[in-house]
Amino acid sequence: MVVLSDKIESFKNSIDNIVQVLEQTEEATLYIKPSEKEWSAMQIASHVIEAVNFWVNDLEALLIVPGAKWGRNHEHAGRLSAVDEKVVSQLKRAEVIESLKNLVPKVESALSKVKEEDLEKTAPSYNPNFDGKPLSFLIDHLIVGHVESHYGQIQRHLAKVQ
Repeated sequence: MVVLSDKIESFKNSIDNIVQVLEQTEEATLYIKPSEKEWSAMQIASHVIEAVNFWVNDLEALLIVPGAKWGRNHEHAGRLSAVDEKVVSQLKRAEVIESLKNLVPKVESALSKVKEEDLEKTAPSYNPNFDGKPLSFLIDHLIVGHVESHYGQIQRHLAKVQ
């Protein structure tokens, strides 16, 4: 039995919801920022793709080497590049949707490897806010909850620009 089947289902639902919004919104609208300080829907989707890939790779590394230092801060180059307006303006909706859908089997595979006893293991982090957090935090907040929150953010931002 997969310990985290409910987390996998929640993640899949969030991705499906984001994909549905992207599919149902005029493509040009996806690139409009509600304000100078807010991301466009496409920047948010790009961030989700980059972040989930980053955190799943960290999770898998921690399963292989428990206690290894993990994480990043907000100045991480991959994170910044994923939301850079010049980079995002080159993204096509169909490619972004495909990348979002591809996250589901990646997360399913990673979470299926997690055992109950892994969830409480802790490790130092490059981000002092995450230092010593258990593996369950990485899964609940940085993968599953993170995508759920960005689905809501996409909806709010699109409501402002439509």
